[in-house]
Amino acid sequence: MFAIKAKVYGIVQGVGFRPALYNALKKYTGWVRNSSCCVEIYIESAKPIDIKKIIIKNKPQNAFIKSIDSSIHKIKKSAYKSFIIKYSQQNTQKNINITPDWGICKKCEQELFDSSNRRFLHPLITCTDCGPRFSIAKDGLFDRNNTTMNAFKMCKMCATEYSDSSNRRFHAQTISCKECGPKYFYVKNKQVELKDIKAVKKAAFDLENSKVGLLKGIGGYHLICNAFDEYAVEKIKHIKKREEKPFAVIAKNIETAKKLAYLSKKEIEILNSHIKPIVLAKYKDERLKFVNLKSPFVGLMLAYAPIHLLLFYFSNLECIVATSANLSEFSLIYKDRDAVNFDGVDFVLLHNRKIIRPIEDSIVHFSLNKQIIFRYARGYAPSPFYLKGVKPNILALGADMKNNIAISLKDTVILSQYTPDLSNYENYEQFNKKVNDFLSFFDIKKVDMAICDRHPNYLSSNYARQVFTNVFEVQHHKAHFASVLMEHNHCGDCIGIVLDGTGFGDDGNIWGGEFFVKMDKTIKRIGHIKNMKLYFGEKAIKEPYRIAASYIYDITDDIEYVKSLFSDYTDVIELMPKTPYLITSSAGRLFDAVSALLNIKHKNTFEAQSAMLLEYEARKHKTSKILDYKIDNFVVDFSMTLKTIAKRRDLVSARLFHNTFVEAIYENTMSISKLTGIKVVALSGGVFQNDIVFSLLYKKLAKAGFNVLFNSRFPINDGGVAVGQIYIAKEGLCV
Repeated sequence: MFAIKAKVYGIVQGVGFRPALYNALKKYTGWVRNSSCCVEIYIESAKPIDIKKIIIKNKPQNAFIKSIDSSIHKIKKSAYKSFIIKYSQQNTQKNINITPDWGICKKCEQELFDSSNRRFLHPLITCTDCGPRFSIAKDGLFDRNNTTMNAFKMCKMCATEYSDSSNRRFHAQTISCKECGPKYFYVKNKQVELKDIKAVKKAAFDLENSKVGLLKGIGGYHLICNAFDEYAVEKIKHIKKREEKPFAVIAKNIETAKKLAYLSKKEIEILNSHIKPIVLAKYKDERLKFVNLKSPFVGLMLAYAPIHLLLFYFSNLECIVATSANLSEFSLIYKDRDAVNFDGVDFVLLHNRKIIRPIEDSIVHFSLNKQIIFRYARGYAPSPFYLKGVKPNILALGADMKNNIAISLKDTVILSQYTPDLSNYENYEQFNKKVNDFLSFFDIKKVDMAICDRHPNYLSSNYARQVFTNVFEVQHHKAHFASVLMEHNHCGDCIGIVLDGTGFGDDGNIWGGEFFVKMDKTIKRIGHIKNMKLYFGEKAIKEPYRIAASYIYDITDDIEYVKSLFSDYTDVIELMPKTPYLITSSAGRLFDAVSALLNIKHKNTFEAQSAMLLEYEARKHKTSKILDYKIDNFVVDFSMTLKTIAKRRDLVSARLFHNTFVEAIYENTMSISKLTGIKVVALSGGVFQNDIVFSLLYKKLAKAGFNVLFNSRFPINDGGVAVGQIYIAKEGLCV
């Protein structure tokens, strides 16, 4: 007799791994169980077996195997009479592979609308392949008693399915049905009026009749309405105090989505995937104009919770606005009491399954058919990133405007879900909870190193300095650069192009248009966009006309000329000669300045609005011409570009600026490459969310023979800073 032992590491819990292995191995004796770090298997067999081959062949579709450790031992006799699934075991090493929350799978969707199935129209249907995971997990052992589903005792039929190895819900920890599971309730004026399917039908009826509601899904609440109903959309704008920022929508199905937007094969694939993020795609249905406003893109997703599908089933709706239930830049609402007390909505549709941690919808965009993540949250977080040599117990605090934190365990980095601008107190409180939750969830009892941004006033950085003793500070844009190096596990020499908004520079100025060179263990700033004087501080970022005025005054030293450009703001502009200023090389602020110069947007109502509108205007013009600029010793000077745009002030200049900007960045990169001999380049920073900038620069660099690396697995904006912070510590880079 032989005893075969195996440990399977990776994404192996919450994906039906134990049931799959049970069915593959039940002809033997022994057991399979979850432990804190892996899935463990013990098999008794009359002859040796290739356990690794069996495991790989029978792994569930959503599982990811990082590694398998196995051994074979001779034994005298069997200790077991059959093969069983044992209770999970807690040990000293925590599971680092909890799965994210996944959208409804095709099998559950089929059952949902099968009138012969006992889960017909069950609004919280799930299985081993789909449904809530991280949002309801108390710790890393994904067993029912460690989730908020523990509040619901399985009925006799669910218990039978759970114990039946031939059933697809065998050991499905979130198993439930209409009899024993959580339920939906229709709430109006803080009173429950209907429950179960009647509640869903009433909500669907309300949506057809211009009503606005709060809907509890997997990771929190959405504000919802009919996307084609102008009155209802205007009502949501008023509730959120968000008059100009587009809303995300849920399409009834992929056929409807194709009618609403131009979708590539990859966009269709990810919309249909278990991640089911918001995809920023070019829209083609004019009925979306109420939610798109001036954007050529629509934030489109498919139903990822069964309740979404049921709202369509009980109505004639094709498309539903589904925007985070909060005020703009505030924390996502996820607690029922907050939803019931939320002002302005006509109804609340909630279920009684508790959400432990709120998780926003992820956002992705495809440029040149390449994925770029704008928001890393549901469906992605907290997926592990495996990288050998990473030491455990490192905490990276990330950035402030878009915050994702990261932790390291042995050979693994885990990026958290997104939290918006930490300058909002509620968001900062959520960030504080997120840090403590992550450390507890992954059982990090002592943080060996806390890494934060070098910015002296970042709240995330001040938190690190106050709470931890071993704090290491990393310059913002070097962390951006390092996040690309980590994602591609690139250890060789590399040129880094980081085009961003603002970050505290090593010289005390505000950086944002940076060229770096990594050689051996050193990252050095070799060039940048020319420094400009920026008056009025943070106020200027919210009112870009102040940026434009600052730059033109810096270039011309003629305050009367600047006043003539912005005659509505002469009282502000004439203060500039006596006002303190900052020095900045920011790329993002350049786009703001041009937008204001072209009278596209003088004052932002949400982050990066003016730059986004400039891009949208540029897309309307097809010219390939460029304007004048200058490069001296790897410093890119757009003074002549801005002077010309200030004279022209025509909308075609929006495209001319984009062309000029990309050409200048490309030329400088070529010069750096010629000096250093490096033909690998890494792109990162929020400006690369601009589709024109990313696509034009990528094509030019690739055509010139560069190996072009960029953030695709992690956010290209500040959401990816935390993993770059960890990589710098891991590699011991001199920055």
